[in-house]
This record gives sequence, structure tokens and C-alpha cells, in this order.
Amino acid sequence: MKKNSLILILFSFCLTGCLSIDTNCCDKIFSEEIAKGIYLEKYRTFCAGVFGEVIECYVTDSTTFRYKIGSYDEHESFHVYLVKDKIIAYNLQSKTIYDTVERKFISKSQLWQYHHSDKNCLSTLPIFGTNTINCDSDYYPASSYRTNDGYIITQVQYRCGNEYTNAVYFTDSINFSVLIGIYNPGSRENNYSVNKINNESYAFYNITDIQKYDTLKVGTFLLTDLKKEKLIDVCKKK
Repeated sequence: MKKNSLILILFSFCLTGCLSIDTNCCDKIFSEEIAKGIYLEKYRTFCAGVFGEVIECYVTDSTTFRYKIGSYDEHESFHVYLVKDKIIAYNLQSKTIYDTVERKFISKSQLWQYHHSDKNCLSTLPIFGTNTINCDSDYYPASSYRTNDGYIITQVQYRCGNEYTNAVYFTDSINFSVLIGIYNPGSRENNYSVNKINNESYAFYNITDIQKYDTLKVGTFLLTDLKKEKLIDVCKKK
């Protein structure tokens, strides 16, 4: 018990020491004109690497006033709206909800109906949707990972002119390779997963990622009041 406590204390000192070094920062990272001559500025004022960061937000005319209207960390986002002479600032937190659009149960024997070979990529039948790949001459392996059941889901990206399309495959790397569907890079739609139900059947899922935003804090500021403030130097006061 004493040994564990000592390790915990030493780890705490190490953590504190690391943070005292990493957090010493002040960098202007963003500036946007939100009204004529009025700017929203963002400064990174807490830099702790994997432990997080804090961004402070200021409204300024760059010559006579600069006032802090909020801050946010790496788990949040910050949005500002100007309504006449009123600035409304929102702290938002986002989270992803996974919505199953379609599900199909396929037996092991039925997998061979979808079996893919390198010789007929353009005509391979996918489990979900249609095969929209227009050419198969310019491609490379984009990603690959092994599922909990020991199978592999891999993506191959095809380039046709200036368009990029990912083909998502399910395979055991020996007996079969099945085209689950087509994914457009960056899209929240057509994300696929597979679960083994038993030794004879599998469940295939077509999933859409839905981004949801929760409002954590709202601040309201009159621009006429902000113009009465001083022109502070953010990094100097740090």
C-alpha cells in the first residue's frame, strides 16, 4: 500500500511539473471581422498537450478597446452572432449520435454471392446501395482494422479524375472478400460495421453519424459598452 501511494505521489509531481511547462503559452490563432471595423479574436492561452487547451475570445476594434467575451476548451466550440448593437456568444458542446439507417442479416453461404475479386471490381455487387466506382486504375489501400470477431474491414480509395471514392470491404483475408458499400471521404453517411451473430450468419449495418450540439452557456454584450473598455494586450497580461 505504501509503495502504491509513493508511486501515486511521484506521478502527481511529475504531472504537475509537466503541466507547469506545457501551459505557458499565448498565441493569437484567429481573427474575423464580425462588423465593420469590429473583430473577434481568439488566443490560445493554456497549452497542455494531451491534457487539453483553452482558447480565450475577445472583441476589439484593434485600436481603442479589446474585451474578453468568453473562452472554451478542446471539448467545446464558440460561436458569435451580432444582432444590431448586441453581441451574443454561445459555448457549444458537440457529440455524435450513430443512427442505423439499414441492417441486413446474411448467412455465411450468402457471402459468396457478394464475393469480390480484383478482376471485376467495377461490377462487384455491394451489400448496401450501388457500386458507383467509375474506374479502378488509380487506387491505394486507405485503411484497415480487425474486428472483435477476428475479421478485417478495409477501405480502398479509388481516384477517378478529381473524384475520390472509398470501397469498404469485409474479409477473412483467405476465403472471401465482400464489398459492403461505397463511402465518400468526409461524409457522415454510409459508415459501415459488421457483427458476427453466430458461426453461420452476420449482421451488416449502414450507419449515419449525426452531430448534435448542446448549448452550455450564452453571453450577451452591448457593443456600445465594449467600446468603453481599454485596449488590453492579451499576451502581455499573461
